[in-house]
Parts: sequence; structure tokens; C-alpha cells
Amino acid sequence: MSSKWSSLKNKLRTHLEKSFLLILRDEETFEETASYKLTLLNIYILGSSILLVVGILLWLLIVFTPLRKYIPGYGDVSYQPEYTKLQKKLTEVEEQLKAQEVYIEGIQRVLTGNPQTSKDITKDVKLVQESAQPVKRIREDSLLRNEFESQPLKKVNTISGTYSGAKATIRQIDLADIKFFPPLSGPQGARYGPDKDHLGVDIIAPANSPIKAVLAGTVLQSDWTLENGHMISIQHDFNLVSIYKHNSALLKKTGAQVKAGEVIAIIGNTGTLTNGPHLHFELWQNGRPINPALVFKFD
Repeated sequence: MSSKWSSLKNKLRTHLEKSFLLILRDEETFEETASYKLTLLNIYILGSSILLVVGILLWLLIVFTPLRKYIPGYGDVSYQPEYTKLQKKLTEVEEQLKAQEVYIEGIQRVLTGNPQTSKDITKDVKLVQESAQPVKRIREDSLLRNEFESQPLKKVNTISGTYSGAKATIRQIDLADIKFFPPLSGPQGARYGPDKDHLGVDIIAPANSPIKAVLAGTVLQSDWTLENGHMISIQHDFNLVSIYKHNSALLKKTGAQVKAGEVIAIIGNTGTLTNGPHLHFELWQNGRPINPALVFKFD
């Protein structure tokens, strides 16, 4: 085995040390201008050196010049935040386009005289039946009311308005004397905060939960907006207005008469100003918001 390896090694050495003479002559006079003595080993070393130098130059050219942008699959981590920002903007534009399509479809239905009905909206929705029970008075609220009622110069939680009927009269009424029905049964999410431009409360409940009118009244608005999604508002006696936002479906049209505790919508997550299924509920009197927590006791 060693003799074969030694023989092969000697043959390779003889092959690499084989000499060649490179002569350069003038084309016209055939005069010898230069001559070089070369071996295969020299040629191999020279070729490898040239390939190595060319490879290093190409690597430097790609790494330190803008040419790297034109190489498929070669990324630049410095552009990653920009890519993420563009992707986020693209997602927002897609959501706005979908919302606009829903809005345009609703407008087209109105213009063609084919508006959505309650049956169309609720054909795929299973209503959760709940018995409407008046909200019990809260002891702490009653004590607070009695304390302020003892001060004659201050009138707290009172509103003026008119009764509906043939004999309409104007009178003062305490909010605690009105039997409100809870719009939804569930825990309170975001609380009332006028300083944060949050003029109502968020009530969380399972999907497909029905939303009920807190009092009898007339539907002022029942439509869709980009920020609030499917929204419905109701005008009640004594200049009270209740507003229900981000619904998945509306069951009453503008101008409809509703009873206290009647189902008017289905809980949802529509509109841009929401990040989960819930009801945003607002209560207004004489053009001013009221903290619903003073009227309702949330779970």
C-alpha cells in the first residue's frame, strides 16, 4: 500500500515539475522578445491566486456598495422597520376599504328601496333570550341623593322634560325615580371618562347577546359609521337620549317606536374605535352626558 502511494506521489510531483518554455516573438520579424520558463505548479498557483483575488474584490463590491440591493434574497436589516410600517398601513387601508364597501352597500340598498330588514340581519344570528328586569336601586346612590337633596341651592340628577300624551306637562324628575332597564348584562370594561373623551361605558358580554332599550322611546338614528360601526340612538321622555355603539346588527329602523327592555341590536365589534366585542353605551340629558354608573349597577 505504501509503495503504491509513494509511486503515485512521485508521478504527481513529476507532473507538476514538468517545465515549459513560453516564448514571445514579434509577429512581423519573428524576433524573440521574451521567454518564460514555467511549470504546471506555477500555473496552478497563479490561477488560484487570481481566482482568490477576484472573489475578494467581488465580495467587497457587494457588501460595501449599493449593488447588493440587486441580488435576489439579499436583505438589509435597516429597512425592516420601514417594511413593518408599510405592512401596518396596508392592513389599515384594507380594513377601511372593507368598511367603505359595507357603507356603500347600505347606501345602495337605501337608494334602490331595498333596505335590510330585521329578518335579513338576524337570519344567521341566534338571539339569547333574557327576561327584562328593572334595575334595583343602589343603597349608596340613594344615600348620596338624599344628602344632596338636603341642600336647596343644588339640584343633582334632575332633568326637566315633557310627558308624552294629550296633556303634556313640564316637571322636574329625579333619575332615581325612572325605572331603567339594563341594556346588557355583563361586566364593565372601560369606564366613564370625559377627560379622555370617553363619554360612556363599555359593557362586555358573549357573542350574539341581545341589546335592549333602557326606556321606551323613538329611534333617532339607526345606521353605520366608520368609527362607531352599527350604531343606534333612542330619544326618550324628559330629554333623555341613549346611544348604543359597535353592534353587529341593528334590529330597529330610524323612527321606530320601542318599548323599555325591547331588543334593538346584537352585540358586536364593528367600527374602527373598538378592539373587541362589547357595547359602548352612552346616556345624555339636555345635550350633556351622564355617567351610566350612576344609574346602572354593572356585574
